[in-house]
Amino acid sequence: MNSADLHEPAHAALRLAQSIALSVPAYRRLLHENGIEVDSIATMTDLTQLPTTSKDNYRRPNTLVDLQSGQPEDVETIASSAGSSGAPTFWSRGQRSTDHGAAMFGHVLRECADTEHRATLALVTFPLGPYIGGAFMYAMLLELRKRGHRLSIATPGMDPDVIANVVSEAAAGYQQVVIFAYPPIARDLLDTHGDLLRRHDVVIIVGGEPVSEAWRSLVHDMLGDKDGDRVRVVYGATDVGFVGYETAATIAIRSAASEDSALNRAIFGTEYAEGDVVQQPAFVQYQPEFTYIEVDSEGYLLFTVGGVLPLVRYRVNDRGETLVGSAVRERLADAGHPALAEGIDPNAHYLLVFGRTDVAAIYSAVNIYPDYFRPAVEHISLATRLTGRFIARCETDSEQRQTLTLDVELRPQQQPDPETAEQVQQLSIASLRQLSAEYRIVHDQKGREAEPVVHLRPFRSDGFVTGGKQKSVE
Repeated sequence: MNSADLHEPAHAALRLAQSIALSVPAYRRLLHENGIEVDSIATMTDLTQLPTTSKDNYRRPNTLVDLQSGQPEDVETIASSAGSSGAPTFWSRGQRSTDHGAAMFGHVLRECADTEHRATLALVTFPLGPYIGGAFMYAMLLELRKRGHRLSIATPGMDPDVIANVVSEAAAGYQQVVIFAYPPIARDLLDTHGDLLRRHDVVIIVGGEPVSEAWRSLVHDMLGDKDGDRVRVVYGATDVGFVGYETAATIAIRSAASEDSALNRAIFGTEYAEGDVVQQPAFVQYQPEFTYIEVDSEGYLLFTVGGVLPLVRYRVNDRGETLVGSAVRERLADAGHPALAEGIDPNAHYLLVFGRTDVAAIYSAVNIYPDYFRPAVEHISLATRLTGRFIARCETDSEQRQTLTLDVELRPQQQPDPETAEQVQQLSIASLRQLSAEYRIVHDQKGREAEPVVHLRPFRSDGFVTGGKQKSVE
């Protein structure tokens, strides 16, 4: 091993794991229960053989005090998750997490909004209160102000009318407006106050759930800037913090792949025929010195991160793939897109995220995930009728017969009609068959009995939240 190797992300992760084993009571106890001595964690092989941790086997069985390193006063914030996969869970955060988030969002804002040079009104529409999304975003933006970004911050929450009131009152004094939001909230705002937003230079940064390229194109159209760069996606989780961010290069690749099946196969591993819905993972750049990521034998992402509540080989139940930039460039060149390859830093680290697996409905022993329906309800042909929110569930009658149902939210002033319901159903069937070989077998066997029953629901009807993160599967 030479001296340069000691500074590689993998060796930094090894040193972090050694430190956590010494300083965190809950992790030391976990190692003891698995027959592992702290002194035995000495090589990268040792790191890869440490037990996988998760919310169920590590966070929930332990108190915050036992999970934390350092002193109690090192904890700046205690906040909770949104509870989209169950009951909310509390997490501690300190300055290291804020620094990490600020570094990541600094890249995003620098590239898509030039906030170091342009006076910017930043609107945090993630919920505040006990929830980590809003509080963490607010802290990071304050940190970016200290680092020279020209930001003024407002925290209007998720109500589109309140957000619009802030824009009406304050936006004229700024060169641009940057809105941080869950995708459905951004869509609500555009539906109800699109004319107001089009009068300003608006950038929308979304997180919390994936979006399709059709959704991105729709938002650009609604902002009156069809070919603009006004939508960026960030990826993270309450447990491990913010992880990765889109760049102009990753967006260009994703956009090109949405129109080129061979490129989609080369980069993302899936292909589609003409007329198929296009399924793509999130595609982000990340910094392994902040977040070290492994992929286990089943394709699950394992995160090792520091901070006041550090984690080793922690699984959030997202599947994915890590790629060095040189490998991305090679795939692009092999697929006949050398120009796209030029935008990729060969030494940077990239992450494909194929989606969360702990929020599935089960129909005829087939796991049904939200991402199976999203391409259908976000289809461009339905953009003027649907908000993009949906709830899928498996219902069982008194004789234990199962029915897969899909509740879909209509846009304001839209009324249910058979043609829309039929179109949603057919697009959903096509997406399910395309993305799930297991569903395809069941559908071939059962026919119409296995097809989702679509219910078109009025805007803001029961089950469709406007004050929190939408739960898409029950």
